Amino acid sequence: MSVAQLRQVPLFADLPDAALVALAASVGRRSVAAGEILFHQGEAGDECFVIIAGELEVLTYVGGAELRLEVYHPGQLIGEMALIDRSPRSATVRALVASDLLVLGEEAFKTLLSSNPELAMAMLRDGTARVRNTNQRMISDLERKNAELLAAYTQLQAAQAELIRLSRIEEELAVARRIQASFLPRRLPQPAGWQVAAYSRGAQAVGGDFFDCIELADGRLGLVVADACGKGVTAALFVALTRSLLRAASQAPWLFQGGPARDAEGVLMGALRLVNDYICREHGDSNMFITLFYGVLDPVSGELAYLNAGHNPPLHVGAGGEPIVETGLGSMPVGILPGQSYEVQRALIRPGERLVAFSDGITEATSPADELFGDERLQAAIRAGAHLDAQSLVEAIVAEVDAFAAGAPQSDDITLLIAARARS
Repeated sequence: MSVAQLRQVPLFADLPDAALVALAASVGRRSVAAGEILFHQGEAGDECFVIIAGELEVLTYVGGAELRLEVYHPGQLIGEMALIDRSPRSATVRALVASDLLVLGEEAFKTLLSSNPELAMAMLRDGTARVRNTNQRMISDLERKNAELLAAYTQLQAAQAELIRLSRIEEELAVARRIQASFLPRRLPQPAGWQVAAYSRGAQAVGGDFFDCIELADGRLGLVVADACGKGVTAALFVALTRSLLRAASQAPWLFQGGPARDAEGVLMGALRLVNDYICREHGDSNMFITLFYGVLDPVSGELAYLNAGHNPPLHVGAGGEPIVETGLGSMPVGILPGQSYEVQRALIRPGERLVAFSDGITEATSPADELFGDERLQAAIRAGAHLDAQSLVEAIVAEVDAFAAGAPQSDDITLLIAARARS
């Protein structure tokens, strides 16, 4: 490159002729296409460049991400730091557009600095500014990262606290499940000539259904299936209250009713009135109620006296599975109206016949297509299981409901009780 051409480059404009002559003999030329890498970060560097035309960007990489540090324009010197401290390239340089460069080796660079002290001072100021800017950028990045880490740590603490809270709730629910399970009879009475079987499964951790078999005086048996409105803990508490009151009032009428119960009607009326009036009086503001079927069975005669407080009517199944008849409808659920009167109804379970009591969690079980299991499918399952014993029929009906649901979430508690009289 001639001295005249070098004189046109602003960086060399003030150099003495002797210095320009020395530079002209040692500088080279290089052209880079748009997108071409001039040099890579980490490479050894033994030359620097003066931009004659074009633009180049300075890049670094953080965590695999590309970060642009600066853009250089015509007249600027680039890559000189590797010649000053003889270290590997501190960044990658890539052409933004097609660019034309002068190439200065170490001797040419020394000639340039020694011939132009002002240029050396300008380079020093420029380098210092770049270091300062880089430091400031690093500090800003560190502050941002620290803020992000603090936010992440705060979120982690909150998540850990929530995990501990949920773990405690799960522990408490596990205790509640065990307590609620203990409310169900551990052993179902099996009067001579009868089979009694039952099943209950909550839709949530604790359920709002329950069944009971209460051993009464003179060998009679109280059969109960009940369903508290709603689900979860609130319903479970009302189940516990109702079950305890009903059992106590039925087994100890002399304490709760002022004297012994002389007949099934006395047991039913006294127990239901006590439970209903207590819930209305003490818990009326909770807007909770319970549907309940309660029957008193005489195993010897097969006579069944019962009350139905708003519950699904149990099914009276004939010998061999036919016919299937709903028991009578009843009055309002327990816990709505104080002083509620109840009508005692009667049925006769003959040899070979069955009583099937259930909650609406069975008939209202849904398939993945939102179709209800319904009364017809329940009755079909009962007919199909006419040859089964009571326990096997319970298991068959539950299996039929689960197969129909096909993995769909259980929307309501499921409870089933079967009392089957043997054939003569």
